[in-house]
Amino acid sequence: MKKTIFTFLAFFILYGCTREVQSSFNHPFTEFESDAKSFHWFDIPGMICRDGSPTGIGYRVGSPKKLAIYVNGGGACFNSETCGPNPKSFDQNDWLALSAEYGNRGIFDADNGKNPLKDFSFVFVPYCTGDVHSGTKPNGRALGLADTQRYVGSYNFIKSMDFIQPYFDYNKVEEVVLFGLSAGGYGVYVNFLEVTKRFPNAKITVINDSGPLFSDAQAFPICLQLGFTFIFGLPLPSDLLGCCGKPELGLANVYEYSSKKFPNANFGFVSSYEDATSRFFLSFGYNNCTGAPGNQLPAAVFRDGIKNLRDDILKPKSTWSTYYINGDSHTMLASNELFYDRNISGMYLYEWVDKLMKGQRMHVSE
Repeated sequence: MKKTIFTFLAFFILYGCTREVQSSFNHPFTEFESDAKSFHWFDIPGMICRDGSPTGIGYRVGSPKKLAIYVNGGGACFNSETCGPNPKSFDQNDWLALSAEYGNRGIFDADNGKNPLKDFSFVFVPYCTGDVHSGTKPNGRALGLADTQRYVGSYNFIKSMDFIQPYFDYNKVEEVVLFGLSAGGYGVYVNFLEVTKRFPNAKITVINDSGPLFSDAQAFPICLQLGFTFIFGLPLPSDLLGCCGKPELGLANVYEYSSKKFPNANFGFVSSYEDATSRFFLSFGYNNCTGAPGNQLPAAVFRDGIKNLRDDILKPKSTWSTYYINGDSHTMLASNELFYDRNISGMYLYEWVDKLMKGQRMHVSE
């Protein structure tokens, strides 16, 4: 009898202590755990846009064991021609509009059983700094503009990770998918090191949709790479430049660098062969940065660059996969047609994403 009472008391004390420790953890996300698929906005202290206005992150409730980090796109701001259409602010109202637009499309559709990310928690990192999420210059200047540009995309990403990490650490997140569209695609290249550092025990998948980094001298020459690096203040790892037997700046080193540093991660790149939007931004580097006629990099030059990237750089790297389609469309993951309905060489894009997340690397193209 005494042994039974002692055992009961020990269990009660242990269980009570455990419950007390568990209930002591508090994070803004915990309030919404029972409201699956709901959308929420959180202002993050210190996160600002290029006009100085405050911003934050969006969140969609899903499994705390599975985390998708979406890095939003929206062009770039590096001269008078590109800064005008580039968003310079992003607040809760913008988030409501974006979640309404993207909430049930492509990879964001939580109700489509084919979507490999349907039950993931989603963190949306907005884009309002004009620096492809890479800037470290709060007093930056764009070419031809007098206004201060707060290029702080890198700082914003770090602050967003500071905010979410305790919640996913506590829940022992098992899988993280970092992906971005357009400027957000470039952003995943800059920030994937931060994600791997934050979640070292999780399975990591990185997907860049339509943000190509070429090694081709015409498609992405050193003069344009230097321009972006200087204007935005890219926080490049000290061991990236010249990491791979290439003494030049070579931002395209990121592919080999990532493969060597993270051989167990899964990396994917998605593009059309003649992406018109990417060709506009890359046109400023054409002909040794004198520019291309009509601000469009020639389609043949872009196509050659895309093929070279796949055949000469990514295919030899066992950690990389690609998915290419014909035409000049820009971004695919958020399109129902391109994500679910268009079959390329016997494979849909959602299937390619699913296989990539499972470590099945492949190169699919039309």
